[in-house]
Amino acid sequence: MKLYQLYVFTQDSCAPCSRLKDYIDTLTQAEKAELKMVPFKAPSGSPTALAESFEVELTPTLVVCHEDIVCALDDSGDEWCDGQESLVEKIVGANNIIAALPSTLDAYTYAHPED
Repeated sequence: MKLYQLYVFTQDSCAPCSRLKDYIDTLTQAEKAELKMVPFKAPSGSPTALAESFEVELTPTLVVCHEDIVCALDDSGDEWCDGQESLVEKIVGANNIIAALPSTLDAYTYAHPED
């Protein structure tokens, strides 16, 4: 089971972001469903918490992260589990993302089922 998230950080008034969005519109529904389009900036103008957590500085940026479940026992012996995302790969720039997207979808998702 693949436990990866593919986040695409974009912002308005960004020509490379628009070019990437146009490319994404040409993908299949299965491929598009694997991409989480997320804003780079909050309404306040500062980077979102998600962008900060993955140290995204430019747009567009594709971030691949692995979803981990971390469990531990507390002092009373109760188990608690928490989800964490760890960075696997970061690709910056529309041209780089467009070039890498087919192989990235193959590697981290089920968008391209094997025959």
